[in-house]
Amino acid sequence: MARRTCAVVAFCWLTLADMAAAQDTISTNSSEVDPFGSLKSIPLSSDGSVRVSLGGQLRIRPELSDRPVFGLAKPEHNEAVLIRSFLSADFNLGPYVRSFVEVGSGQAPIWNGTPPATQLDRFDLMQGFGELTLPQDLGALTFRAGRQEMSFGSSRLVSVRDSPNIRRAFDGVRVAWANSPDTRIDAFFVRPVLPQYGVFDDKSDPGQAFWGVYATVSVPHLSPLKADYYYLGLDRADATFAQGTSAERRQTFGTRLFGKANNLDWNVEAAYQFGRFGNAHIRAWSVSVELGYTFEGVPLSPRIGLNADAISGDRNLRDTTLQTFNPMFPRLPYFSEANLFAPANLIDVQPNLTVTPAKNITLTIGWNPLWKESEADAFYGPAITPVAGTAGGAGRYVGQQVSTTLIWKPTRHLTFGGTYVNYTPGERIQHAGGTSGSFAAAWATISF
Repeated sequence: MARRTCAVVAFCWLTLADMAAAQDTISTNSSEVDPFGSLKSIPLSSDGSVRVSLGGQLRIRPELSDRPVFGLAKPEHNEAVLIRSFLSADFNLGPYVRSFVEVGSGQAPIWNGTPPATQLDRFDLMQGFGELTLPQDLGALTFRAGRQEMSFGSSRLVSVRDSPNIRRAFDGVRVAWANSPDTRIDAFFVRPVLPQYGVFDDKSDPGQAFWGVYATVSVPHLSPLKADYYYLGLDRADATFAQGTSAERRQTFGTRLFGKANNLDWNVEAAYQFGRFGNAHIRAWSVSVELGYTFEGVPLSPRIGLNADAISGDRNLRDTTLQTFNPMFPRLPYFSEANLFAPANLIDVQPNLTVTPAKNITLTIGWNPLWKESEADAFYGPAITPVAGTAGGAGRYVGQQVSTTLIWKPTRHLTFGGTYVNYTPGERIQHAGGTSGSFAAAWATISF
């Protein structure tokens, strides 16, 4: 299998490398020429009021995984080649009406065993919605209905989940008001889409409902500072935590402060959750911090960063209170492409360094030790489910991971990347059968 993996990867990468060379030639000859410009804003009516813009993406991603989730997930070893392709058509029917359609395919020609539906979805509707915009004196009001992607803030709680072949989408309605790039309010009621293996068989999840309001504003008199304020509601028929499985109705209130001043950037978020889990009351919380300082004007333009999370876990698995935080629809993977854990019952820090060794190339190195926030609760895997054998016990230390990621963007349409992650378990995870492991991936993406 390794030989077949290498052959497929080499062919795909050579193809995209040829594309990169061709685009570099175009850029050299004329910096203003976009090779895909003719696919945008194509008139469909004589007066030009009806137009369509075509878009798409092709991504090839080989992966090598050795003992994922500290050896507590299956398969223990995996060589994979993932191929993602999307095509979209964005119709503007005059200045106020829009329709967007995106179809796509996620293929896994190499995988050890049966790939999940997030990696193998032969052909389906990824997005398909209609949109009506009503201009107002104080801004614009937009109504959208259909299948759509959603991502808010730092994508800690609502994201498109970009690493797998199939991105996350929702079926439902969304209303937005905006009067500037820095001021926007979204309200929505949706159900997450469940990917399926076949053709046009993806469907919304009848066992989950998701709704909320998300606002982004500039903080008066503090121009670099921006703020998000949000309320999110989640109803799940069957939710599983270390305390058990039951119906969950959870409410989340949160805020995020972010911005950049001179060389310093910051992103601080806090959320509190309450509601019901069967007969238990929900009381959970989360605090996340991202800080960075960039040394501009010096070789490599280094940025020193620090990421940290404190995310609540359950103190007592047998009482009538559930204290495990539910990140709902987070960006995954979290902190590294190895996708070791979900942001639940977790304390972690990640000092990191990013440098720019050449134009359009960035290299990031990070170290990330992990602890359970509560000893009694379990360690939660990437699917936000408790990992067997990790609840209770003595000690909170889960383990650590060291990651290196290299990104090269030779043109605006092409991206090449690679990552390597090595991880070792702590004593608590070792007692559950955990072992050291590693993850490596590379990807080449052309988007237009």
